[in-house]
Amino acid sequence: MQDREPEDFRETFAFRHIWNTFRQDRIALISLYLFIALILTALFSPFIAPYSSDMQFVGYELIPPSWVDGGKIAYFFGTDDIGRDLLSRLIIGTRYTFGSALIVVIFTAVLGGILGVWAGMSQGIKSRILGHFFDAFLSIPILLIAIIIATLMEASLINAMLAITLALLPYFIHEIYQAIQQELKKEYILMLRLEGASNWVLLTETIFPNIYVSYIREITRAFIIVILDISALSFISLGAQRPTPEWGAMIKDSLELIYLAPWTVILPGIAIIITILIGLVLSNGICNAIEKYYR
Repeated sequence: MQDREPEDFRETFAFRHIWNTFRQDRIALISLYLFIALILTALFSPFIAPYSSDMQFVGYELIPPSWVDGGKIAYFFGTDDIGRDLLSRLIIGTRYTFGSALIVVIFTAVLGGILGVWAGMSQGIKSRILGHFFDAFLSIPILLIAIIIATLMEASLINAMLAITLALLPYFIHEIYQAIQQELKKEYILMLRLEGASNWVLLTETIFPNIYVSYIREITRAFIIVILDISALSFISLGAQRPTPEWGAMIKDSLELIYLAPWTVILPGIAIIITILIGLVLSNGICNAIEKYYR
């Protein structure tokens, strides 16, 4: 049997302890299952949806949801003004809204985390210049920056994702930079430096464990912003285009039907809200479990 270092056992114990604490929170555990379900839905949505997102049922336009008088079980969430099944479009739309947001967040979390650590560990005039540069970005809303960038490119979901990534990245780097800078000012860091600890040891042994929660909360904040911004850019015709069943684009396409067929507008909005709530509850559960372990 291969020998294991003490650090390996400590990391395994920490993960197990955090997982056991997390499992005790039933609501957080349910949110984890729902989040996994969203990922699986985004991956396999064409196989899960009962119909194609573009399939039109002539003569069945504006059928209300099945629980309303006049609704049909075959079209559980009803149909839109050209006879497309809303349930199918919402399921397939998970790939475009949730899936796109997840890709942007993962890329931002990895690249922003690396650049944030590099900026946070910088010292002297380089650190001050980076700090002022990031502070300048904070005065401009992320959505406004994304709109400006998106207008310079052809309107599409891919370009909207790129615009949001470029707009969000400086904010994410700034938060990691600030978290590390605050840790570096603490007395125990100064003591470790006097004892000859390297920057790598400081990062891995002391700074990272203390900013895990801040990092996770920042990822959650980025996830919420990206979900809303992808939908917003599609709503103003700078993101996904017809007939893509992105949730924001679905709201835009059906906005004129708000009084005639409100379900065509409300249901995509509910999908956006539920997705954000799942992400928030999951993040809070993970952060609470980590805080209890390190408390």
